[in-house]
Amino acid sequence: MTTNTSRSISRRATLAGLGAGGLGLALTARGAGAAAQEDAGDLSGHPLAGVWLALVNPPSPTAPQFPAPSVFAPDGSVLLIWPPVQAGQSGVEFVSNYVGTWEAHDERTGHFTAVQVIADANGVVTGSVTVDGHPMVAADSQTFIDDGSLNTVTIRDAAGTVVLVVPDAAAGRPVTATRMGDGRSGFPDGTPGAATPTS
Repeated sequence: MTTNTSRSISRRATLAGLGAGGLGLALTARGAGAAAQEDAGDLSGHPLAGVWLALVNPPSPTAPQFPAPSVFAPDGSVLLIWPPVQAGQSGVEFVSNYVGTWEAHDERTGHFTAVQVIADANGVVTGSVTVDGHPMVAADSQTFIDDGSLNTVTIRDAAGTVVLVVPDAAAGRPVTATRMGDGRSGFPDGTPGAATPTS
């Protein structure tokens, strides 16, 4: 029997997870070239290491993508910054950032697994979403794309029981990202990180 809470988590989490696209995570295989490049878990030589501004998909497939600053640290940790509040099927939901780990999938692609916790407006944890993603960095190392073709989204209830596992390719729109840097916000229009005085 499916409860209203499970249906709400399932639908909302599926859409949000699908929207996460390339922000998903987990490693099934390592590329030989990337494994040779790494030294005791040091991923500083992999092009995915760094701070990115990703444009990810919201729960509604027709809504515009939103910015999600993302950190792929050289130690293999990953942090994907998410808006803290969103509309769920049962009303307002509060969501954590995605936190997890990443490894090299091959010389240009990473494989990450990250978890987001969901709570209702009363502060009760209602479930979680785990995303397994594969962002592939462009040859210039300044952008990445994740088309979702290798990704999965796992939705769990508050007790950690798996409610649904879905492929992420159904999201339709790929997740893209631009590397952030000093004076570079990562927005595609080239908007600087800070406003420039006009007078």
